[in-house]
Amino acid sequence: MSVIAENWLNTGWRDNDWLNEWEIPFGRWVEESIDWLNVEGESVFNVIKWPFENLLDLITNDILLNIPWPFMLLVFVALGFLVRDVKVGCGAAAGILLCGVLGPDYWRFTMQTIGIILVAVIVCVAVGLPFGVLCARSDRVWNITRPLLDGMQLVHAFTYLIAIIFFFGTGPVGGTISTMIFALPPMIRLTNLGIRQVPSDVVEAARAYGASNFRVLTDVQLPLARPAIMTGVNQVLLLALSFVGIIAVIAGGGLGQLVLRGINTADPALGAASGLALYLVGVVMDRLSQPDPSDDRTLFRKMGAAIRGRYTVPATPSAEPVAAPESPPASPTPRPRLHTAMAIAGGIGLVGGILAIWSAFSTWVDGAGRLSSYARPDDQLMDGSFSGVDATGGSWFGIILLIIGVMVVLLSLLVLLQIRDRWSSWLDAPSGLVFAGVSVIGMMIFYLSIAPHDLAPSTSHGTGVYLALVSGVVLLVGGLLAWRNTRSTPVPLRTAMVRVFLGTFAVGLLIIGSFSNWVNDERPDAFTPEQQKLIDEERANPSEGGVSASLIAQVIGEAREEPNRYDGFDDQGPSLGWGLLTIAIALAAVVVLAAAVPRANALWDALTLGVGTAVLLGVAAWVVSFLRVSVNGIFTGAGALPVLMACGLVIGTTIGRMRQRSLDEREAADAADAPTLTK
Repeated sequence: MSVIAENWLNTGWRDNDWLNEWEIPFGRWVEESIDWLNVEGESVFNVIKWPFENLLDLITNDILLNIPWPFMLLVFVALGFLVRDVKVGCGAAAGILLCGVLGPDYWRFTMQTIGIILVAVIVCVAVGLPFGVLCARSDRVWNITRPLLDGMQLVHAFTYLIAIIFFFGTGPVGGTISTMIFALPPMIRLTNLGIRQVPSDVVEAARAYGASNFRVLTDVQLPLARPAIMTGVNQVLLLALSFVGIIAVIAGGGLGQLVLRGINTADPALGAASGLALYLVGVVMDRLSQPDPSDDRTLFRKMGAAIRGRYTVPATPSAEPVAAPESPPASPTPRPRLHTAMAIAGGIGLVGGILAIWSAFSTWVDGAGRLSSYARPDDQLMDGSFSGVDATGGSWFGIILLIIGVMVVLLSLLVLLQIRDRWSSWLDAPSGLVFAGVSVIGMMIFYLSIAPHDLAPSTSHGTGVYLALVSGVVLLVGGLLAWRNTRSTPVPLRTAMVRVFLGTFAVGLLIIGSFSNWVNDERPDAFTPEQQKLIDEERANPSEGGVSASLIAQVIGEAREEPNRYDGFDDQGPSLGWGLLTIAIALAAVVVLAAAVPRANALWDALTLGVGTAVLLGVAAWVVSFLRVSVNGIFTGAGALPVLMACGLVIGTTIGRMRQRSLDEREAADAADAPTLTK
């Protein structure tokens, strides 16, 4: 027995390698099953693929990619206006536009991403809504479905891709099918939850009046469950967006493909740009999928309210109104006279807006291209007169000024005609003029600080630049004159301290941006202005003994060692740092004055908002002007990042304060006008 036991213990079964001699062919079983299903169930899989293939082809290829980008932006504006308001629509269009200008083919990848998401959402709603209703109507169906939904949400996302590749292959169709499966559970869950939460007494009352089960569902349960169902649609959309980056592994297309390419190539620029585009698409789709459930106004009522500046939904009257004392019928009251401040604001705003429009079409540049010479070297040798909207003139500085002028003229006319007395729900006309004037002045200071290119022989500012500056001064002075007739309440000490802290932080970001890089020239044959002048002089007057060729070769070798970068205070660059530093000093002065004179907080908020917007518009105009004419290898530097962060901080916090103050003033006015309760 001892010999048998010893031989048994020494057979090696305790070694880990012993397990390699055994193999349960589970993988082979699955492979054979997949092969059999692909052959026998080909028609079934074709039926499943048919709606995805046709919807992707219809929505992405036939619609989204065939509509020119300006009309597509108008579609997003209209869609945002229909589901929320015009501000949401404009924000959605701006986000999609930014996605398209982040790089080559980004517009196509953005439209592909939106197409994949829309197809997945359409199929999820078509499948999940009726199945969620069935789960809400039958406890047995829900008890069977709930464990399946739990498993679908617990399984790792990559697990879906395995089955999809085996049965549907790679590409956008397989990616969209896997996206639909991944995003389906919230639609079923929230539809079931919303219908089950409908009060039972309401359902019983409907049945007591003779309504059938179908009428109870369509007229009672689904309308009352609408908020939960819309939340489910929103969650489906967000989950579909999060899966776009994953389906890039199976060549699903869209912006996720760019993200994956950036990871594989360790390209931070590509990864950051594609990640920002995905973020913007997510924000836009999220905002558009969250309509206000309490807003049941028709399209024409929404349009009229938007023209009058009334974006909020009118409050529903109380069920038990307070009885007012009887009084004789009131005679028709004449139209009230235009307030003095509104008359000043409307009149001067009209003049300033017309000047801004006029300046945009006037001469901005005499000689070589002032902005475009940095982005397109051929413009350094141009000679002519260019307007504010020309690519070789003011470019996007002039275009933005034109847009501001048109908006100011329209809003001023609405004020003068007494159609509205505010520019928006939180911005009155005097503060709006101050805001617009400071925005124009600050943007023009930024433009005037741009130094001409060293290789441009002659360039100077035209009359349109100074006319634009005059229009900003007119708007600012008009706003200050109108603001004298308005009252303002002081802010609490805590709010003032927060304003000082945030303003100081924003000023610091502006100073950092002024010292940062603003122009990158990574062309292999790029020279600095000094090197180019040296080469031109040597070619014009060659040295003896063939030194010219060797000198040029030496300069070329030095130029190719590293890209040419120009910071904000570089003498050979655009010198944008001086303009940013001037605006940072102005912002610091406004912050100090706001802390010293808190009673004029409405004026300080308008000035602060104007300064922040001026920097935002100036930087945006500089970047987009580069995009308009730049050649390969020349692009703007990273100095815009800290500046845009400062702008977002200043604009966001200032608008928040102005909205809150407007709300407080309206509540105080409503309380003062409320009728007195009498017995």
